[in-house]
Amino acid sequence: MDDSNETAAIFAQKVRHIVIASFGCTSEEATTEQIYYAISLVLREEIMINWTACNHTSEHNKVRMAFFLSLEYLPGRLLNNNIINLGEIPLVRSVISKLGRTFPKILACESEAGLGNGGLGRLSSCFLDSLATLQYPARGYGLRYQYGIFEQEIWDGVQVERPDAWLRREDPWEQRRDIHASSVHFQGHPVLGKNQRGDEVDFLEGSEKVRVLPFETPIIGYKEASDYSVISLRLWSTKESPRNFQLQRFNAGFFEQAAENTALTDVLYPNDNNELGKRIRLKQEFLLVSASLQDILRRTLRVFGTLDVLADKVRIQINDTHPALMIAEMVRTLTKNYHFSWDAAWETCQACCSYTNHTILKEALEEWRETRMHELLPRQYRVVQKLNQQFCDAVRKRFPNDEEKIRRVSILENGQMRMANLAIVGSHKVNGVAKLHTQILKDVVFKDFAELYPDKFLAITNGVTQRRWLLNANPLLSDFISKRIGRGWIT
Repeated sequence: MDDSNETAAIFAQKVRHIVIASFGCTSEEATTEQIYYAISLVLREEIMINWTACNHTSEHNKVRMAFFLSLEYLPGRLLNNNIINLGEIPLVRSVISKLGRTFPKILACESEAGLGNGGLGRLSSCFLDSLATLQYPARGYGLRYQYGIFEQEIWDGVQVERPDAWLRREDPWEQRRDIHASSVHFQGHPVLGKNQRGDEVDFLEGSEKVRVLPFETPIIGYKEASDYSVISLRLWSTKESPRNFQLQRFNAGFFEQAAENTALTDVLYPNDNNELGKRIRLKQEFLLVSASLQDILRRTLRVFGTLDVLADKVRIQINDTHPALMIAEMVRTLTKNYHFSWDAAWETCQACCSYTNHTILKEALEEWRETRMHELLPRQYRVVQKLNQQFCDAVRKRFPNDEEKIRRVSILENGQMRMANLAIVGSHKVNGVAKLHTQILKDVVFKDFAELYPDKFLAITNGVTQRRWLLNANPLLSDFISKRIGRGWIT
């Protein structure tokens, strides 16, 4: 596209057509929200070409791909960010003017995706923005929370939290992709069996199956040429599948149990000061891990025809401890479903996975009660038991007279499963988010692990993208800087 009058006229005509076809009114009669929706769809149509091309190119060239797992994302409003990354601000302003609307009012129509709680979510989105801009083959995975964080109201000087219904209007940027749906299993009774190699594996009887559907949003990289990169943010939802509502339990009067799985992706971080909240939060974390891993393995098989390439072609970034169950689930899935030997599955898992730590506060490092893990995820719990025994035996050989050290590094201790310990043991790299932060991890928080794995820890300074927080947020200052040092700072 360019910003000529002819191109703007064609763009405006497409907007008018979508308004008539979708809403049954003319562009003059349409609401500002309807115009916003139509403009976004026209832009998405243009983006789809590059989005598809990027997917096909990475698959055709059989390149290594990064998969980023996070329970939080805060992408912000996408329209303005997308047209800045596409370099289409003048064109879109011209189109909006031809339609008799104003640019600020169109931008204000978009709801922010309430998929995060703060810094963690913002950094996750900035990371995806950078991956796309630098043209890395990558995909983000998360959960599509129905109500996001919360909306704030003040009543008589007191904060009142209301549901953040950011999905009350259809999101023009996302696409539902049922072809990539997955099933996730909870509870049930493990039955010992063997895979084709003769290794012991657990089969599951009487499990509770939850269906998850993916919604995909394009993340557009900044480039001043037309060959910009587009990667995907794939968000899982249990809300949209009628299979998850258990009618028999509802008719029996167990209303909470009947709707539990449908509600798994309702709210980010359900209040975990009660048993039901803890249960749902653990199910959320495993839901993200299981559905994403199935997706990764399906893609690897489709592109390469074998999973033997996993250690070379797949990188999985565990963002904070929430997706740490990836370690157990990957080992379990490779041994049981794909007949890897235990040792090969464990080596593959360690080669693929890395862990980003975000806190030095020990009380903030996530732990789960072993009994809860055993109840909800019995097969994964048994994998962790075996991994932990194997790990502790190896540590005991190196430090035969230091049982206290073994207790400190153990994944299972005092009836709790330590998720940070699991993530460290199962990853080939562990990073803090600043040099000082990483040094504290090595010297204090994970000192024992740093002694065991001196080459595993590294510092990567996380930052926010200057494209949103300067180029987008302050165009006058951006122009001032660019006139003096050029536009290289943008990338």
